[in-house]
Formats: sequence, C-alpha cells, structure tokens
Amino acid sequence: MVNQMRKESFDRAKKVKLIIMDVDGTLTDGGIYIGESGELFKSFNCRDGFGITLAKRMGIEVAIITGRVSKQLLVRAQELQINPEAILQGHLDKREAYIELKNKFNLADEEIAYIGDDILDLPIMVQVGFTGTVANAVTEVKNRVCVVSDFNGGQGAVREIIEFILKAKNIWNEIVAEYLDPEIKQEKDPFYLAANKSNQPASPAPTPVRRSTPLTQSAQPAQSIPQARPAQPQTPPPQRVTPPQKVVTPPPQPQQPAKTPQLSHAEQMKQIDEVGKKFNFKF
Repeated sequence: MVNQMRKESFDRAKKVKLIIMDVDGTLTDGGIYIGESGELFKSFNCRDGFGITLAKRMGIEVAIITGRVSKQLLVRAQELQINPEAILQGHLDKREAYIELKNKFNLADEEIAYIGDDILDLPIMVQVGFTGTVANAVTEVKNRVCVVSDFNGGQGAVREIIEFILKAKNIWNEIVAEYLDPEIKQEKDPFYLAANKSNQPASPAPTPVRRSTPLTQSAQPAQSIPQARPAQPQTPPPQRVTPPQKVVTPPPQPQQPAKTPQLSHAEQMKQIDEVGKKFNFKF
C-alpha cells in the first residue's frame, strides 16, 4: 500500500490538516451515466463517506476539486456535511482552484493532502505535502504518490487513504476504542444523531424528591394552630314577596243636582225685575 519510494509517508501524513479529493475515478468508479436530459446519477461508496466523516470529526477539513459539474455531487456532499464553499467544480486546470482553497483555509502546502487518479491531478500532487491514489489509477500518478490504495476508485480507496492519515496522527485507535466501548459517545457521530433524532423519546420531567428532616432531641414538633376560618359573608334571608292586592274600585255614583237655595218672595221679584230691565221688559 505504501509507496516504497516514499518511506517518509507517515511523517508527511502527520502534518495533514486539509484533504482535497478528485471525484470521477476517485470518489466514484469513473462511470458516467448520461440520459437524454443529461447526467442521471453517480455511484459513491458508503465506506468512503464514513472515512470523510471520521476525518471531519477529528478536525481535518475536507474539500473537492473536479473537472465536471454535477448536481449529484452536491447532494452527496450535503449528506457528508462538506462545506459548499469547499466544493469547486468545472476546473480542468485545477491549479487555480487549489490556490483558492489553500488561501481559504490559510494553510501551507505541507499541511494539505490530495487524492486523485489521473494526470489532471498531477499539477497539485507535485505541490502538496501528502498524496494518495486508487489501485486503478494511471501509472504516472502511482509513481508519484505517498500511498496507493488496494481498492479501486469508488470502492473504498478514499477510506483507506484517510485511515492511513488518521493512523499516522495516532488517533485511529482512539476512534476504534469508542466503537468498542459499550457506552460509546454517539453524540460525536452526526449521522447517528440525524438518524435517531426523531426516534428519541421525550425525556420525562424529573420528579422532585421530598426529603424528611429528622428531628433532634431538643427540637419539638411544632403544634399546629388551628387557623381561624375566614368570615363567611352573611346572606340576608330571602324576603317574602306579598302578591299585590286587587283594588276594587266602586262604580261611579250619579251626581246629584246641586240644590238651589230657596229665595224669599221679595228676592225672587227683585231678580225678575233685573232680568226685565235687561231686556227692556217690565213684569
């Protein structure tokens, strides 16, 4: 696996802080499946994906430079939680894209690893500190890299090279120990969290525990003093409602004509004379 011409590969791998990868022939098997409407799909390997996840979990940045443009790659990169700004597509000349990533992460050449499979990757491979390739890479690449995987592109080669880097950093045993520990800290694995977030039962609220304080010999239990009941508002007794009495109105009595006072004969004659004077009569 390790190129015998580069026995210092372990020392180079220890310095790696960023891994840049090619896509076609490296992360995939190199097959391009095209339909009438364009590219249909790409074949990625789950072991490669898990290796990328482990590298990110251990603080190693991950980036991609590819000559093709693919929507399927963006979907896969989102699943692996790769920063979209670290995915540079459509770069047949990868040197400009490499400089962009190098400045973005503010790293030196010896702190960067590159994994590729063809002569398009050579301009970057001669610059970085650590290089790796797949088993079915071209001969010109195999002769110039630190590590040649035992697996072909898209079949776990990237995983094996990442594992080599983690072993060189002396952290691979730590990763394996976590999965051997029965009380594994699954919170470190973002894929475990994403898959089980919706299945986690809601944690019940803790029930408060009432602790009884023991009485000392000198302390006596306090006597309970009956509390006075609050005064209840007095409700006035219901008043007896007397039904209204029917008033009987007596029928109206016929009015009696007023009695004319009896005048004397002399007074009657005097009235007659006054009437006669009025009408110029004389009785």
